[in-house]
Amino acid sequence: MRPGDVEHAVLLTWLLGPLALLAWLTGMPFLLPSLGPSAYVLVTRERPWRATAREVILGQAVGVLLAFLAVRVLVGPLAGVTLLPHTAVGLRQVAAVVVAVVAATLGMAALEARHAPAYATVLIFTLGIPGRAVDVLVFLGGVGLLLVLDAARVKARAMRAR
Repeated sequence: MRPGDVEHAVLLTWLLGPLALLAWLTGMPFLLPSLGPSAYVLVTRERPWRATAREVILGQAVGVLLAFLAVRVLVGPLAGVTLLPHTAVGLRQVAAVVVAVVAATLGMAALEARHAPAYATVLIFTLGIPGRAVDVLVFLGGVGLLLVLDAARVKARAMRAR
């Protein structure tokens, strides 16, 4: 183990634990796999907090919104995770993945908010996990809560350093 690994594990628990509990209590997607890497980016950041937080929120927002729109336009509502092989629906879903990745790349670049974990969000939503419009809003609420928890962590650390 390296110095800081235990601290990182504790901090990641602080950031992701409440989101996991909220997701469990509500059955809503406040926590998806792509928030783990986003939390890790926050905990191990090397740039100022505001710049990193901006990248996280904008990157995740661009990723989830464009993925949801690509699926709705090219496929319609998705009922599950399965890519239907050898079907027109499956091919449209593959097209939605490609369109969403290209659009997210351009959107994040335009906003100067390149956030690699947001690509996991793009794939999660283009695969239909989850697939409702409310899920987009709930997920963005989870991203917001992640940033609130991290801001509290940063502020507490700054107060202890005084």
